[in-house]
Amino acid sequence: MIGVCHSTCGYRWFRYGHFQMCPPYYLSDEQISFLVQFFHRLYSLPGGQEPNGELRLCVAHLLRNYPASLTKPMVSYRKLLDEHKREHRSWLYEGDLEADFLRLLGQIQSAAKQKPLGIEIDFRA
Repeated sequence: MIGVCHSTCGYRWFRYGHFQMCPPYYLSDEQISFLVQFFHRLYSLPGGQEPNGELRLCVAHLLRNYPASLTKPMVSYRKLLDEHKREHRSWLYEGDLEADFLRLLGQIQSAAKQKPLGIEIDFRA
């Protein structure tokens, strides 16, 4: 299940529990299929203060500018790392965060192509 609302209604604060659509208020079947796989994988990752929760945070950060963020996902990734450095937070991730981030995005993209939904959302009308 995926919750989609346009940017002028719903919650005013960023949360990755729902997807808040920004203009032009249209998502294609391919984008919706990606989001369904994305949220499924996102919630299967450790979160919060759990060990290795950083991967979930990096993946969730893509939602701030989706779908544009997928054209250059590493920009989103590096922006989040910069924010954490400025806040003097330490990373406790065990492994290669960048490689795991890219691997997970590839898995999500592959699953979305294998299981298209045939649904589009258009708030423009």
